[in-house]
Amino acid sequence: MWGRLASAACGAALAGLMIGAPRLAAAAGFEIREQSAVGQGASFAGAAARGDDPSFLFFNPASMAWLEGIQSASVASAIFPSAQARNGSASRAAVLGNTPITGSLGGDPLVDAFVPSFHGTLPIAPDWRFGLSVSAPFGLVTKYPVDFIGRYRAYTSSLKTVDIAPALSWRPMPSLALGAALLIQYADARLSNAVDFGSIGALAGLGRLGFAPGAFDGRTTLSGDSWAVGWQIGAQWEVRPGTMLGFAYRSPIFHDLRGDVRFDAVPPPLNRSPAFADGGARAKFTSPDSITLGVTQLLTERWRLLLGAEWTNWSRFHELVTRFDNGRPASITEERWQPNWFLSIGTEYRVTEAVTLRTGFAWDKTPVPQVTRDPRIADSNRYWLSVGATWQVLQRLALSIGYTHIFADDARVR
Repeated sequence: MWGRLASAACGAALAGLMIGAPRLAAAAGFEIREQSAVGQGASFAGAAARGDDPSFLFFNPASMAWLEGIQSASVASAIFPSAQARNGSASRAAVLGNTPITGSLGGDPLVDAFVPSFHGTLPIAPDWRFGLSVSAPFGLVTKYPVDFIGRYRAYTSSLKTVDIAPALSWRPMPSLALGAALLIQYADARLSNAVDFGSIGALAGLGRLGFAPGAFDGRTTLSGDSWAVGWQIGAQWEVRPGTMLGFAYRSPIFHDLRGDVRFDAVPPPLNRSPAFADGGARAKFTSPDSITLGVTQLLTERWRLLLGAEWTNWSRFHELVTRFDNGRPASITEERWQPNWFLSIGTEYRVTEAVTLRTGFAWDKTPVPQVTRDPRIADSNRYWLSVGATWQVLQRLALSIGYTHIFADDARVR
């Protein structure tokens, strides 16, 4: 939710930035796809059609139908994103004389992250499996310094989600598996930006008290959280020995975030205005629905081809509306994100009975149009290159590792 939840700055702050953003392990928008070490090594190609590891429960609840006995997968993902503004400038609105906004380009605003997940399955009848997945499907953190030229648009942006997903799968016939999951999702958001109280005071006729553009910078912070429920369904069909097709649909999840808005460093006499009083706030936020398709094809006894496609309906993130409890007008931020495609191809080779190697490539189209791209998330098209391996240490213990380097196009932010 990288739109502006609350903005109390008076007048438009205009900034132009060219940001180069090479990133390690992160999906378009604010999706976190890193939920499987096995899938990571092949850029998640064919993830919806795989049933050889419990972690694929995240991508398709039907996947656990092929697993024998009680199985579990614990996944730890480290994400090291980076971005750097190449050049930029900013100025205030014409009513404020188009005065320049001085400061830095913000350095690297992206924050390293550790993302754990757990997936477990067990048989409850000959053709039935129960599973539980705990994951973080969406999230990101960006932090800019206090002198950032786009500070009136963004300081800190934080979104964290946790999914608790109990699931069932059923095999009505040996070649077909069906599955469904309940998605119980917790979302927590925190957004802050600077407020140009100097400009606000100048427009209010307080110039005699020293109010001028940039003279008194304060801060506004909005935070809130919510629990909401969604669902997921999936199917896998073994068309013939060695060929598996997979389909999964994940529903949107509608959140009503409730929390508070806080103002800091409000100079007198503006600190007596109810417009800058702390209070309650709420905002609507919808995580997107998605359709995932996958194909796995055994080429030889040791080689397997993996194909994947995911369509994510980011148009759910059309605008961000924040309403305040003290009667202040609602804050409306246009986002107008668009649906995007994630297309992947990969392969894996079984070197020995105990060692499997894999690699993959993916194209991840950004959902963010240039006209509404915001410093909170300066997203752009991404290209994934992945490698990975699995070592079957014991009959009941396997270790997997995956690495992805993501190359991102430059993004222009206005």
